[in-house]
Amino acid sequence: MGSGLAESDFVRLGDALQQRHRVQGRVRRTAVTVACAVPAVRERVPALAGLPQLTVVCSSSAVGDRMAAKYDGARHGVPRRLAVSVLALPESSEDYLRGRSKQALRTNSRRAREAGVSCRRMGRVEAEVRLTALLRARGEEELLPGVRADLVAGVVQAWLARDADDHTEVIALTSVDGAFARLDLMLSAPDGDTGPARYLLSAHLVGELIDRGVRHLAVDTALWLDAGLRHFQRLLGFEPTTLEFRRGPATDEPDDGVFPAPRVSSAPVPVPAAVGSS
Repeated sequence: MGSGLAESDFVRLGDALQQRHRVQGRVRRTAVTVACAVPAVRERVPALAGLPQLTVVCSSSAVGDRMAAKYDGARHGVPRRLAVSVLALPESSEDYLRGRSKQALRTNSRRAREAGVSCRRMGRVEAEVRLTALLRARGEEELLPGVRADLVAGVVQAWLARDADDHTEVIALTSVDGAFARLDLMLSAPDGDTGPARYLLSAHLVGELIDRGVRHLAVDTALWLDAGLRHFQRLLGFEPTTLEFRRGPATDEPDDGVFPAPRVSSAPVPVPAAVGSS
């Protein structure tokens, strides 16, 4: 009895295995190069070589070009696609909030809601006004030209966490290309305790992205993050991942395309009864 596989099947299987070995080889060589160029990273080489890998399909469009460019090149000799913080999104917001690992997310989100914080998506004009004021308050006005250009071009979505008096707590910017999204920016007001609001806004935008069909949300390489931010990302479920990019079909839908009706997260986020809301 034959195996049921044609010769072409074996050829494709061989090609796939060779491609996998080539990718693994590139990751190992990159890790060694990083260790030589950046001594502070040397102790992490074994972990870098064994990182999970994710192939991202970017559309052949301006949005896809922008997404791929964000992870092109290197910083201080370290490839931007190496050890990128990536959050794998489940099928629903309830699934994302489930489990002991999300206890801090649920607890802080509840605290923010009890304090009167709510979250929603902003339009371009409101986003520009609030971001301008926030960046000036933080002393980071040099970011304004790039932020304004992205808002005007419609390549980012702006998200807001505000208190009961409509004061800005946290603002986030995301961009989306198909099933892959990027958290381009998340900034908190410089005064006050905005920690709980950061958790609530993170949970809110994750829910919105899930509804849009996004399956992975990425930030930047985790190699340069301080310990506090790395800890925050771990509590949200982000994991260091090496990205590979390839091109897919062009899309006519802009990055700022149709979303489900925006939700305002002043009401409790649904949590399975078995998990509890504490």
